[in-house]
Amino acid sequence: MSRPVRPVGRQRPGGAFGPVRDEARDARIVEAVLDLISESGYADLTMGAVATRAKVAKATVYRRWSSREDLVADALESIMLSPAPDEEATAATLRDDLIATLARSSGCLEPQGRRFTALLAATAASHPQITDTLRERYIAAQRQGIAACLQRGQGRGEIAADTVERLLSPGRLEIDAVIAVLLQQEALLGAVLDAEGVARLVDQVLLPLISTHTT
Repeated sequence: MSRPVRPVGRQRPGGAFGPVRDEARDARIVEAVLDLISESGYADLTMGAVATRAKVAKATVYRRWSSREDLVADALESIMLSPAPDEEATAATLRDDLIATLARSSGCLEPQGRRFTALLAATAASHPQITDTLRERYIAAQRQGIAACLQRGQGRGEIAADTVERLLSPGRLEIDAVIAVLLQQEALLGAVLDAEGVARLVDQVLLPLISTHTT
């Protein structure tokens, strides 16, 4: 099933002349990337294969993205940066907020998204540009999501301001440790996390790490 694709970050800017950018066509291109990497990995991905799967001309893909790295970066963003649902904005507790946020932003609620992220993580060692993509799109977004949860928890009086400041300060590893598990979950755990697994990660890892700073 196709997912709505948000405005992406690495597309070439639209030109002053020529046809208006077709968002439905862009969505098909991104969907093709997700499918192809999930089926055969990053190494075999080509712009031509993407064009064929999306049923567009190769020139159409290149007109929007200058490289497969940019295209993969936007495909990664499309599975994890959808608008936050109401349960995050109205979560009653820090725990509920963290679970909803990480389940959404990790892509764990979509089987294709889980596999796509796992394959990119496995590919990073042999393709350094994928490491950059994961750092810029996945790791940064996960950290921002957790930071927003902590700040909302601070607003509800669940966590002190100085605790939030310490946890978010440069060099702290608590949040990074959780993101590392999300990123390498298949290698570390032998499987990708589902929603229940994300809840265990919050309960058994993230909240205990946070609680050591709240006393």
